[in-house]
This record gives sequence, C-alpha cells and structure tokens, in this order.
Amino acid sequence: MPTHALRFWNSPKFSQTRLSDIIEPSQNSFAVLRLALAIAVLVSHSYWFTTGTNISEPLKAISGFSLGEHAVQVFFFLSGLLVAHSLERNGSLTNFAAGRALRIFPGLVACVLSTALLGGLLVTALPASGYLPHPDLWGYIAKTALLITASAPLPGVFEDVPVPGLVNGSLWTLKYEVVCYGALAAFAGIGLLAPSRRRLAILALAALIVGCEVALPDGVARYSQIENFAYFAIPFALGVLASMMREHLPVSGIVAALLLALAVATSDTPVKSLTTTAFLGYASLWLATFRYGPLRALANRTDLSFGVYIYATPIQQALVQILPGIGAVALTLAALPLALAAATLSWTLVEKPAMGLRRALFARLDRGLARRRHQKPNAWPRRRRAHTSTIG
Repeated sequence: MPTHALRFWNSPKFSQTRLSDIIEPSQNSFAVLRLALAIAVLVSHSYWFTTGTNISEPLKAISGFSLGEHAVQVFFFLSGLLVAHSLERNGSLTNFAAGRALRIFPGLVACVLSTALLGGLLVTALPASGYLPHPDLWGYIAKTALLITASAPLPGVFEDVPVPGLVNGSLWTLKYEVVCYGALAAFAGIGLLAPSRRRLAILALAALIVGCEVALPDGVARYSQIENFAYFAIPFALGVLASMMREHLPVSGIVAALLLALAVATSDTPVKSLTTTAFLGYASLWLATFRYGPLRALANRTDLSFGVYIYATPIQQALVQILPGIGAVALTLAALPLALAAATLSWTLVEKPAMGLRRALFARLDRGLARRRHQKPNAWPRRRRAHTSTIG
C-alpha cells in the first residue's frame, strides 16, 4: 500500500473507531441488527408466499438478490465474526461445540415439535386420527430436527397455497451454519487462531474466500450442497477474517461508502457476490456503532432474532392458507407480531434456559479434560495429547 494511503488509513480522524473497540456486546448493536435481519427475511418471504415466486420482490430486480438472501449473507458474516472471536477468546473446542449446540438445537427442536404437533394439527386437511399416526409427521420431526432437510412435508398441511407443501423452509440454512462451525473448529484445531499464526490464517482465509467465489456457478440459482456451502462460506469466512483483523480494522462510513461503490461497479461481473457480501458485512459493522436508543439494551437482554427466523415461515404459510388472496404487505403486518410473540416464548421458555446451562456444562467438560490431562503416565499413553482442546 502506498505511503500516503497508509497515512490516511492510520490517521486519527479516519481510524478513530476500530472493530476491536466495539466487539463486546455492551459496545455494539449486533443484537439489534440480527433482529432486523430476521424481520427482513420475513418481509422477503411475504412476497414469495403470496405469489409463489420471489421474482416479485422489488430488491430482486435491482440487485439480483432478494432482501432475504442479503439478510442471510449478513447473518453468516456476523456469525463468523462473533463465533470466531468467542472461540479465540475462550480457546476450548469442546466448550465451543457444546455452546453452539445449546444455542441452536433446543430452540430448533421446540420449534419443530410445536409446528408439527400443534400448528400442523390445527391447519391440516386430515382429521387428527389420520394426522397423528401418519409417517410423514414423524418423518418431518426427525428429518427437520436433525437438519437433514428443511423441505419435509407435513401430511395435509399447506397443500393449497402458492408455495405448496413447504412448512419451514427457512431452516435449510442452519445445516450450513453448523458446517461452518465445524470448519472453524478444524481451523482452530490446527492452531490457525493462535496469534503467532495470524498472517498464515489471514492468507488461508483469503484463499478460501477466493476459491469459494470461483467455485460458484454463474447466476443466483444454486442447487448442489457443495455450491450452497461455498455460497455461505464466503460471508462466514469474511466475518472470521474481520475478527482476526479487528485490532487494525477501522469502522467508518467512508469505507462503507467505498465498498458500496465497488459493489455497484462490479454488479455485472463474476465477483458481484463477493463484493456485495463484503459491502453488506462491513456496513453491518458500521451500523453496529449506533446505539438505537433503548433498543440495544432490550435486544441484548432478549434476543428474539433466532425465534423470529425459525417461526416466521410456518406462521406466514398458515396465514396465507387462512386468508386466501392476502398481499405481501398485509401478510408482513399480520405475521410480524405473531412471529415476535412466538420468538418471545421461545427465548423465555427454551433458548435462555438452555444457554443458562452453558456455565455448568463447561465446568463439567473442563473438569473432565483436566482429569484426562493429569492421568497417570501409563494410562492411555498414546492418546493423551489428543484430548487437549485448547488452541495454540
């Protein structure tokens, strides 16, 4: 980088705020942004569920991506940023895996069971005597809770709506988020989150991002699981990269504007996915520097983003079935308060209590690892180092 550019990059006015200054929850509004992103997915899906196609969504024609697709990209960016920072700070791969599982699966399982056994029973065209013993019901529960597929049907449910048979398609991204967590754990397991290997890690992440961008097919439609993973790996890896560069990464509206200009200039090129994601991810960092009044404290205290994301689709589909001909705007206005209510119950009754178990579980896991590290020299002699899960 030229000397004058370095002086500009490091000037006090330009670099007053670094990512490291806002990385802690009390100093950022990431929780507010995550809730806004979940609502954006709901808004985007309203066009899809009322027309049967997302081409009708206004943003699709402008950018080539729907509002929901943009929101999910930012979700993955923030996930990579925050999860990488947490893993680097805490170090334990065992605790990392347990913490991620507690954050996702209790809420997911509760959503799947309530959707199938309560919601589905209310809207199915079958009688209860035909619905409850139906193999598709139990197949839906097993396949969806295990993240095998998000397109499993429920018997007699949503058969006469513009997007027939789809119960909770939003859940399909969770599988790729879990895969990204596994890739990050492997990244950490070979020591690439250690400060001494920071340059090597940055080069590896940059190579991964470029490789994923090259691997993506031309156009928006992606069908194979490998292509889907590459699509989601780009924002996730950009978030991890931002976390690793947090001490030197300025958060500025100027940079956000420059990245927006770059995204617009490359909108008709093969790298539009990468430049768009880079802009959206960085813009989320800049937006997180604002306080948003009391909303920041409320969002940090009551995280409704996951609940809105996983409950919105079945609620919207049920409303479309109950109110044939409803428009996208009316569906959004009707579904949003119901999704927020479901998310509040999910957070209060399931997600928050599950996350409250982390400290006790981590302590137990740490004690188990400590016992294995301090076992007698002649016990499991060749496997002793394999149980050490700290980074570096």
